[in-house]
Amino acid sequence: MQSQGNDNTSEAETYVTMEVETEVQNQKIDPEAISKTPDGTTATISRAQKVIVFREAAREGLEEQAKEMKATSSKTFQKPTLGQNVRIKIPDIDRAKMDPISIIAVITDIKDEEFYELATRLGKRKALYTRNQFTLWKENFLSIEEVGTEEINVREVVNKVSLVGGHGFRI
Repeated sequence: MQSQGNDNTSEAETYVTMEVETEVQNQKIDPEAISKTPDGTTATISRAQKVIVFREAAREGLEEQAKEMKATSSKTFQKPTLGQNVRIKIPDIDRAKMDPISIIAVITDIKDEEFYELATRLGKRKALYTRNQFTLWKENFLSIEEVGTEEINVREVVNKVSLVGGHGFRI
């Protein structure tokens, strides 16, 4: 990029006055307020420094937003316990039209207080689930002692409980 005018000025010496106001956390940030030093004098801030300041403010705003979303999610979804029964919705692609819409499973393990290992009578699920991927049941139809030990995926569970033989091709 070439600068106009005097060829002796380098890009580092060229300062740009930005007239930008942004709203971060319901506060207006003025570039002139950012450029003030602790003793109250105004300093010239390069464009790169202003970008760094605005990026930092945006990062802080995103972190605050993530905290609020996590708190809302915690209020919406109750915390399940070990041995509690849950309903797992089966994706349409993994089932035939006559197959069940959901399956009943039991929580067998909780990892990092966020991820849940689920199991059915036919076996343990290969994937871990988060709280928003299943629905809690009030009654317990299935206990941890009744579940199978082998790992099994959703399509295999649906094929075994299906009235019409399941979805997909047979080899």
